[in-house]
Formats: sequence, C-alpha cells, structure tokens
Amino acid sequence: MLDYIQSITEFLKDNFNPSNPASANVKLNTDQLLNFIFRTFPVDCISDYELNDILLSLNYKRFTYVVESYKEIGKKKDRRIEVSKSLEVGWCMTTPFDLRTEEMEKD
Repeated sequence: MLDYIQSITEFLKDNFNPSNPASANVKLNTDQLLNFIFRTFPVDCISDYELNDILLSLNYKRFTYVVESYKEIGKKKDRRIEVSKSLEVGWCMTTPFDLRTEEMEKD
C-alpha cells in the first residue's frame, strides 16, 4: 500500500516553502489545502490531523490573515465595487509558479 503521508510530504516540499502572510503567494486554510491535495492524490487518503502534522514537521506555522472578496453592486453608471474583509486561519506558503492576476484590455 502506498504511504500517502510520505508522498504528500514530498509533494509539498517539491512545490511549496513555508512563508508568512506578508510574503506568501499562497494562503489556504486546512480544508482548502486538503481539497487541493485531493486533486492529485485520492480523496480522503489523509486526514486534516495528518496534514497538520505534515505541515508542522515541514516548519509551517498557522497564521491569522485577512481575506478580501469583491462584489459589483449597481448597474452601469451607478456601478461600484464593494470590498468585504474577513479573518482566516491557515497556512502561508510560497511557490515558484506565477500566480499574479493580470488585467486584459478589451478590444
């Protein structure tokens, strides 16, 4: 039987590094990180407890950080954007992949 704990530990080491909220380009709570992992590995192959142990063994820390969400309100002329902020507790990491948001201009 495959040792998913070891495989997932190696996967995380190969793709991410521990970070903090100020410099992380990936911020995920435990459920979000599990869902990401389950896109590569079988669903429920590890528990949230096992993921927590893996991350702590790799020197990750749990942080509280602000998450912003945006919502358009109104129509055309009266349109405005509402920014909602909430607190999240999760894992902050960096990855070498380019995750920047880009703006495209309409033709």
